[in-house]
Amino acid sequence: MTDAATQRRRYRDSHRRLLLDMHIPDWDDRFLSAYDPQVYVQAVVETGADGAMLYFQSHLGLCYWPSRSGKVHRRARSRDLAGEALAGLNRAGLPVCAYYSVNFNNQAWLDHPDWRLKPASPATIGQLPRARYGIVCLNNPDYRAFVDAQIDEIAAYPVDAFFFDMVWWNGVCVCDSCRSRFLCETGEAIPDTIDWLEPGWVRFQAARERWLAEFTTALRDRARAGRPDAEVYHNFALGLSNWTRGVSFDSVAGHDFLGGDFYGGRAEQLLISRLMLNLTPSRPAEFMTTVAAGLTEHTRLRPQAELTTKALAATASGAAFLAIVAIDPDGRIEPEAIARVRVAFDAALAFAPYLGGAPVEDVGVYCSDRSKMSFAENGRTITASPGASLPDYPHFKALTGTCRILQQAHVAFGVVSRANLGELDRWPVLVLPNVTRMSRDEVEAFRSYVARGGRLYASRETSLALDDGSRGQDFALAGLFGCHHRGEAGGRLVYARARGWPLPERPLAHWRIEGGTGATVVAAGAGEVLVTLTTPYGYPEPGAVGDTRWASIHSSPPWSDTDEPLVVRNRHGDGQVIYSALDIEAGETPEHDQLLLSLIRALAPRPARLDVDAHPCVWASAFDQPEANRMTVCLLNYQLEAPTIPVATSRVRAGLPKGRRVLAIKRAPDLEAIPFEEPEPGRVSFDAGTLDLFAMFIVEHAPA
Repeated sequence: MTDAATQRRRYRDSHRRLLLDMHIPDWDDRFLSAYDPQVYVQAVVETGADGAMLYFQSHLGLCYWPSRSGKVHRRARSRDLAGEALAGLNRAGLPVCAYYSVNFNNQAWLDHPDWRLKPASPATIGQLPRARYGIVCLNNPDYRAFVDAQIDEIAAYPVDAFFFDMVWWNGVCVCDSCRSRFLCETGEAIPDTIDWLEPGWVRFQAARERWLAEFTTALRDRARAGRPDAEVYHNFALGLSNWTRGVSFDSVAGHDFLGGDFYGGRAEQLLISRLMLNLTPSRPAEFMTTVAAGLTEHTRLRPQAELTTKALAATASGAAFLAIVAIDPDGRIEPEAIARVRVAFDAALAFAPYLGGAPVEDVGVYCSDRSKMSFAENGRTITASPGASLPDYPHFKALTGTCRILQQAHVAFGVVSRANLGELDRWPVLVLPNVTRMSRDEVEAFRSYVARGGRLYASRETSLALDDGSRGQDFALAGLFGCHHRGEAGGRLVYARARGWPLPERPLAHWRIEGGTGATVVAAGAGEVLVTLTTPYGYPEPGAVGDTRWASIHSSPPWSDTDEPLVVRNRHGDGQVIYSALDIEAGETPEHDQLLLSLIRALAPRPARLDVDAHPCVWASAFDQPEANRMTVCLLNYQLEAPTIPVATSRVRAGLPKGRRVLAIKRAPDLEAIPFEEPEPGRVSFDAGTLDLFAMFIVEHAPA
């Protein structure tokens, strides 16, 4: 097989990608009996895709090519189903990514019981029927050798990229391979108890994450050995799941770009798209989702408006969009699903010439992969470890809350991580939303950032514990915060009362939920106190029918005002910090939102690069494209209910790169000229008009 038919369009450069899902067994002769690779190719072409992902194998472990190392699907024993489809896609000029399922392999699970994953506690896979999936352990050396042999065979085909699915732990594996590896590396047995302040447990979790990261790199290296110019990426779908799945940001080293399938709705797409934009080794990152209403649905498709909105949300986030269409068991392809993808792709295609560039972000929201846990788990046995992958840790609640608040206020923000520690000066303001664990490198990076003039907001337990399992008596960043840690606030709730700040206008209730929201108790230091603590009657006791430690039977109204600080502002070096003992951003009330916004806006040292007056449902984003002497501004009307109601936008205000002046503003894709004003040098203001679903504006500029 040669590469002659392969067009040099690269999968990495495509933005509209299609995957036909083929997790089909072969125990019934009717399965895939109607499958025709050329019909498959025609369906991909009909969608208008500019890239395709092709199944070489599935979760069943059955191969769609004449494999020598694995079991071949019954329908592929007399013909090379993958090879025929690949040739057809290449003839159509489409770059192709090979799909391969790792760890989830029913045939390997059945044939090799010693390869099986052995979770310490019963593990789930979201809404998927867990009993159908045979999952093996990536630490088993014989399984690793099997995967290498499979990759070598696939690499003989002229594919442009590889996608390895399911590269994560489905629970805490305690199989013989995992126990032996940990013992060999550390001289220790796998701990029986979860404790994020115990070095032995922390070493084990770090090993799990390292093993996974090393596996991603090994998979990429193996694929590259057979096909040196291929790009490789792995499913990043569980990049923000809790600690049990072991997906650390170190694993990104095994990706050439990030991508994954996501089903969590608007809030998830916002967060993960902004994270991948700054974490991916190269752009665009990829957002994929099903055309069906979810993975467990087959005939119920997403409404056209929802699918199109998701595709345009990827455009607004600088990401590629991959649509997943599940093939029927007999091999037929649902025409309506293909038609809906075509509509969504057509909507995005019009803006393709204007994609790319560096995101314009006034605020960086810090995402900590070391904080995907909860101290409330301390003392539990690993047999009681979380079975699901849900991101149910306190940092995530604060992280998603921050993103929602900033998006609804149209503050230009990005999600950043320790991968960006060397470039923190990109963001005038950093937000550390209850970052419960930090490395020493992170502590030093934030200190230096503020000393150089950076502005920082941090909340609750940020920097209280280090990722080596140590925890001091004070915050590691206490010198920045201007206050000192004394403990965790008790009771059911506390109140925040303004002291040297205009908000909250009335006492703000903040609830304490184990593993969720809460507050720390701090002592005043060098900082200026902006908000103080008020407690309910009888605090911290909850009150009961037989005592007198409460003042109202239904609620716990504010009672005792104190001078204890809750929000403190402090100067450090050339910078400024606001610390909140409450995770305000996780409060989920309009009053919490307004308070957080007021604090972040007070930190901003300059006019915003992007400022939009619009309904809270509108996403606003912008990208600098200096090589084209332009800046793009995207507005997306991302409503959850259909039909989407057009919304009025007032003004868009944007700051140009330093030393530039505006030449023209044009509305894509027709490039209609838009009137604008220049209220001051380097800044432009224009009326965006009524927003139906999506609008992109091209701000052309030249040296001042």
